[in-house]
Formats: sequence, C-alpha cells, structure tokens
Amino acid sequence: MNQGDRYMTMNLVNWNVQWPTPRSKRTPEILRRIEEYTPDVICLTESNIDLLSPNGYVICSQPDYGYKTAENRRKVMLWSREPWDRVDDLGHESMPPGRYVSGITKTPSGELTVVGVCIPWHGSRTEERQGLGRKKIWEDHESFLNSLSGVLSGLQDRPLVIAGDFNQRIGQRGYSSRKLQSVLHDTMPERVTIATSALGRAGRRSIDHIALSEDLVAESLSVISNISGDSKLSDHFGVAAKLSIRR
Repeated sequence: MNQGDRYMTMNLVNWNVQWPTPRSKRTPEILRRIEEYTPDVICLTESNIDLLSPNGYVICSQPDYGYKTAENRRKVMLWSREPWDRVDDLGHESMPPGRYVSGITKTPSGELTVVGVCIPWHGSRTEERQGLGRKKIWEDHESFLNSLSGVLSGLQDRPLVIAGDFNQRIGQRGYSSRKLQSVLHDTMPERVTIATSALGRAGRRSIDHIALSEDLVAESLSVISNISGDSKLSDHFGVAAKLSIRR
C-alpha cells in the first residue's frame, strides 16, 4: 500500500493508570508520558474523571462497577480533542456494570467509533458485596465478553477502535485459559484484529490492548513504560498506536 492510499495519521494512547487523582505524586509523570505521543484519542482505565487536560472532551463509563465507588472514579474513560457523538455508557444491560463507554469522534484520520472497555479481571466480584452474592472466578470476565460480542456487531458502519484493559495476555500461558482466549477472539467482530496482542515488556505481554477494524492501519505500535526510577507509575504498562484509515 502506498501513502496515497491513506489519510493523515492519528495517535491513540491506552493505559490502565491504577486510580491516580490530579493530586497524586505520580500524576505529572503519567501525564508527561501520555503527552509524549501527542494523542488525538486517549483511553484510560481505572482513572479519575479530572485527570486529563480540559482542552478536550471526556466521556466515561457509569460510576457503579459493582464495588464501593468514589465520586470521580471511573473504570473506563475516553478523551478526544473533538466532541463525542452517539455516546453509550451502558453497552448492554446484561454486561457487568460500569466497564463500557463508546462514542464517535473526529480525528485527523477521519471519523471513528471508539469503544473503551475494562473487561473484568478473574477475581471480579468473587467476594460478597452489597448483598449481591459471589461470582465464580472468571465469571464476570466471560459474561462481559459474551454480552460485548453483540454490542460490537452493531458498530461496524465506520472505522472502529476497541481499546482498554482486556485482562488477558494473548498467546501467553499462565494467565487466562485457552477457552477464555478463544472467547475473547470470538468476541471481536469479523475483520477486527487485536493489534497489540504481541506487545510486551520485561517478558510479560500486555493486557491493555487496541483492536482495529480492517479499514484502520497501525503505522506504529509502542509500549509506555510504567517504571519511574525505583517506583511504578501503575501496575500496568500502557500501549500507544499511530493509526491511519484506508481510503
């Protein structure tokens, strides 16, 4: 494919930042590393709604994600330089709550549908909370994927990005079962690829991922280090992508 077959590129950052607030000591360095990529779209999981620059537009998942919540905490949030349209913070009523948000925004590459997710970890709601009973290990994870599949199938009328914390190291044993990796694969619509599946750092593959419809091209993919000196900025490392849309 030659350059004439593509639009201008856009930059996307995706990172589980493990609940920093605007006043957290690690926040300035987190923001500096994000801004290094001059992102047009950002997906943050386990974040604070006031964390990112006000020079943009933020949409968030619902605040209740099945645990005791702080007022400004959100499991997933999306930021864009341009306004959002057709915002959906539910996905489907059968999905474990507070872990989904989607919208349409304009980027230098063109108009995109962006889905932000925080797929439940294996221990999600496995303890008794709020009188709602206990889930089995991986139950919330699989339930979310099964419901997400139907939601994504209805979002294929324009280029599609799915970003967030997938809570699976794709192709790496010892974290999730082959069955659940297969469920994740089947959740993605036809012609959607998880572009970051092989990205890793220090021998560990990422669980923060970016999936792209076939009309999007990943010009480059990068890992955002979570190490700062002798400390961690987050228990996750982030991922970034430079994208373009096929004409």
